[in-house]
Amino acid sequence: MAKRSISPAVLPPSKRPHYDHDVREKHAPSLNFDTLLYDELILCIFSYLSWVDLCVIQSTNRNWARLAADNELWRELYLAEYGRTRLRGSRGFIGRLDGREVKPLPGHSRAKGDQYRDWKWMFRISSNWRSGRSLVEEWESPEHPDAGMPSPELPDEQTHILLAGPWTIAASSKKAVIQLSRHPGQSRLFNLPYEEPSIHSSCVSITALALDQSPSSSDRLCIAIFFSTGQFSVHDFNASSVSVDPIRRYNYRPSRQSLRTSNVVKAVYHHPLLVTLSENFSLSIYDLSAGTVRHIQTLGSFTSYPPASMVLSSPSSTAYKLVIAYSIPVYPKHWSIGATELLISKGVDGSASPAISNPTLFSSPSFHEDYKYPLATTMSILNSRTIRAFDTPSGWVDENSLRLMREQWGRKLYNVADAQTDGKWVVIAPGQRSHTHLTMPDSQTSSTSDMITSNYDSPTSLQLYRLVLPSQSNSISASPPKLNFVRTLHGQMSTVSALALADGRCVSLGQNGSIWVWDLEAGTGAQVAPADNSVEGRPIKGTVSFDDRRIVSAYGGKVVVRRFDI
Repeated sequence: MAKRSISPAVLPPSKRPHYDHDVREKHAPSLNFDTLLYDELILCIFSYLSWVDLCVIQSTNRNWARLAADNELWRELYLAEYGRTRLRGSRGFIGRLDGREVKPLPGHSRAKGDQYRDWKWMFRISSNWRSGRSLVEEWESPEHPDAGMPSPELPDEQTHILLAGPWTIAASSKKAVIQLSRHPGQSRLFNLPYEEPSIHSSCVSITALALDQSPSSSDRLCIAIFFSTGQFSVHDFNASSVSVDPIRRYNYRPSRQSLRTSNVVKAVYHHPLLVTLSENFSLSIYDLSAGTVRHIQTLGSFTSYPPASMVLSSPSSTAYKLVIAYSIPVYPKHWSIGATELLISKGVDGSASPAISNPTLFSSPSFHEDYKYPLATTMSILNSRTIRAFDTPSGWVDENSLRLMREQWGRKLYNVADAQTDGKWVVIAPGQRSHTHLTMPDSQTSSTSDMITSNYDSPTSLQLYRLVLPSQSNSISASPPKLNFVRTLHGQMSTVSALALADGRCVSLGQNGSIWVWDLEAGTGAQVAPADNSVEGRPIKGTVSFDDRRIVSAYGGKVVVRRFDI
């Protein structure tokens, strides 16, 4: 028995036994796929997987999720699937003379320092475009009666839309008001000043908008605005803040009313060159290099009609390239598509162009020159080329030529709803047969109304053409321009109200509010929006525009944005 009790304090820990050799068991890590192979080997194995498998294996563990999201893996998948190093859908087809990689427009609206690209995110955006998956945002029209958005009470009203980076510029065809919006909660209306005392401002409307496509280092949007009175002005909008008022850089007021300045329906702007197209198909060229607006030339046409579209590019620092697509009549009462290319040159450092030193008469099979000798300026039209989809071969007609003529005759249209081009592709949409300009007998009135109702929800097939414009040469063996029929675009279940074409992608807005998108190079198409029940039974006159991440449509008194970066 112990002489005294044990202390209640906690006993110290027992000592470890000491051995002559360390015989403790060493716990080796478990052998598995992650520990046996280096990350480089795992990435090499992952490179043989499809994008669907990469998305699935990300849920395995954290290490696989990290490796499956490798930017280089998705870069290889994106290039293999879509064949380009950027997102498709930039406005305009701006390419080099040798036909290599193109750059998107507008250049000043692109983000700075975008050397790093999230290829996985780009792959997801392109996949959403292909499947038609988007997030819909409906922008409410301002409640002010002088707002720049359309209203249901004005059925003939049309909204002009421009997209520049994250900004959306909208203007109504009934009011001289511009709305600059970034998202539904950040927008502002700008009342444009009009300096004509004899005409009330409420009677002035906007007929066309044009965004400056020239590269700019500043955060400003330069927009040319055309009014119904023939006057137009160029304004600078602050892209960093909508609270700053725009600055008017140029203002042009014609000395007299003429067909050249009234009802400008299309315009393209690449500073200092501004080109306008009026409703009677007068093509006007303006020079803004001297700090003022100078009218250079006006070209007219007796064989070209709207609807039409224009694309202006700058292949070099001293040359511009203008491509125009338009409707042409086909005997006896049908329509087809044609295109014209104009090369516009300017001197360097303000010197006159060589074409001005010896002025010659401008010659073109589609356009004639209203002014034989243009003003002394740095700009001049060097050459033009015209091609038509429906053309009769000269000389004797063999069996092959006869077969081609029959195929062309089978593609004739009774009416043209819209025609668009991006400089490489041309798309023409047929319109309702009852909208032809030919006078119909009174006995066909009832059948005409039935035709409008039946065509409202009837399938519409768009015609796709490939515009080939080889480099111009004086050689006898030089290749002529071609406008080749490629295929028919199916899917749209209504008469087309508006088309938008850019960078090999086509978007159509139907009169029932449905939207379809086609990838012209890949040959795929998808429905983005079904028919809108709110406009059922009454055809709408809408507008559609898009860039690489969204589609903006305006019809029926509302503006709808569909985003694909989700």
